[in-house]
Amino acid sequence: MSSTSHDEIVNLIGDVDEILVERLVATGASLDEISQAWGELEGDGGIAEYRALAPSPRVAEVRAILEEVRDDVDDEYDEHPGGHTA
Repeated sequence: MSSTSHDEIVNLIGDVDEILVERLVATGASLDEISQAWGELEGDGGIAEYRALAPSPRVAEVRAILEEVRDDVDDEYDEHPGGHTA
């Protein structure tokens, strides 16, 4: 499997922070692995359903990065519910 490019990640998950993209590229995960991790976080069944599936180490690493970023965004929203940081 080959690692995923910056453009492939942006096409998959949208316009995101450059540092996040760099972190995902650095995992060496394939587009399929990143897509699996992304789908697990965004899926209807919730993350608990997927934790039981024993993902590959790279999928687990990507998922942990995405969860961390999602938690940071949730925390920021809780602090500024209108989405404004002023």
